[in-house]
Amino acid sequence: MDQAQRDALRQMLLGRSMRFGEFVLSSGATSNYYIDVRKTSLHPAGLRMISKLFFEMLEADNVTAVGGLTLGADPLVAGLMLHSADLGKPLEGFLVRRNTKDHGLRGQVEGNLAGHKRVAILDDVITSGESALIAAEAAESYKAEVVRVLAVVDREQGASQIFQQRGLPFSALFSIGELLPAERG
Repeated sequence: MDQAQRDALRQMLLGRSMRFGEFVLSSGATSNYYIDVRKTSLHPAGLRMISKLFFEMLEADNVTAVGGLTLGADPLVAGLMLHSADLGKPLEGFLVRRNTKDHGLRGQVEGNLAGHKRVAILDDVITSGESALIAAEAAESYKAEVVRVLAVVDREQGASQIFQQRGLPFSALFSIGELLPAERG
């Protein structure tokens, strides 16, 4: 992994995505910090760095598609698809809705998952792991094997143990400990 690029991404996450105060998380828990990775993943340089580092982490896994729960995974999936295509190793993408839609084809999965046997689930921030598990279950319903769950930031609140129990390899570009100042941890 390119250390200079990783350091640059860390600085961008700290500058654009970290906030301190009192926050209620999607899990309902409260926290004295909030990390909104979308502030970085929706910036051209941020998405470029994330996509490059994600691709490096996934290269040995021989995945043919990447996806995740909408909305946090949307830019990550698009960025990784474009980066992989630029390298001549194109990955297809899919997005998973939290709930099945009640109109049109009434699907939970949008995009290109059917027929892909080895997939990776992408997420911006992992807390409980719920979002990634919903996406993994949707992929498995298409008979795909989830070979890795990959996040930009792991809040280190138990998700890695849940993934391990489910037999899902998990990696993150950063643990929250690498982003929090020592006095706030």
